[in-house]
Amino acid sequence: MNKADVIKAVAKSNPEIMDYLDLRTRLLAVKAAPMTRGQLERLLARRIAAVERKYLLILEQNNGVVPFNFWQDYETELRREIASPLRSQIEQSFSNYSDYVDFIDKAGAVGDIDTAMTQAIDKVARGVADNSRLNLDALIRQGIKPEEIIERMSLRLSSGHSEQIAVTELTRADALYSEALSARLNEQGVPTKIRWAAAEDEKMCPICKHADNKLKDQPINTTQGGWNGQTWGQRYGGPPAHPGCRCQTIVEAK
Repeated sequence: MNKADVIKAVAKSNPEIMDYLDLRTRLLAVKAAPMTRGQLERLLARRIAAVERKYLLILEQNNGVVPFNFWQDYETELRREIASPLRSQIEQSFSNYSDYVDFIDKAGAVGDIDTAMTQAIDKVARGVADNSRLNLDALIRQGIKPEEIIERMSLRLSSGHSEQIAVTELTRADALYSEALSARLNEQGVPTKIRWAAAEDEKMCPICKHADNKLKDQPINTTQGGWNGQTWGQRYGGPPAHPGCRCQTIVEAK
């Protein structure tokens, strides 16, 4: 059994071990046992839903009153649960850049790339937690009774909320990492450009349709989809352009 087969078997039996492997070994594992985008979306949605149900129950037990350290604990647990599928999405994208991996490894910058990956995961976890907190705070400010707050939060969790978050945040993590990869390559003397790649299916919206295949600094000269000569870098910074966006960004050498 070769190294790739060993890593594949270990990763399949104990996925959490991936978090403790170095970047190059994780990329080898990703190539040996890839997951589809749909599989990652479902895995991430299940993990987000599990955390939200747990903390909704805590709110119920406290009659709608937010306990001390509630949001800190929520974000910490959420980050722990979503790290693995987000990392898998980023690494599957990064594994397509084999020449860049070799260059970055030789340049001794793998640690920086790994740090950028962790920062992307942290940013996503913080954003999801902040969104949940803002939704709850809005209900509290409206003077809604605790039992109705619980009911509304329960309804929110049962309406495809975690699925939409999973789709959107996988896209965000991927885009954040593309930015980090581009920055690191530029620092190492490899000029790069970033191109928007829309998910070309029946769900593609007018916004993403016109950003497709455009460079970050390339004006989009149409009024459709709300565009009016801006670049997608100016308008959004990067995907996602909207909730449920499945677009990607591609790092290219100039």
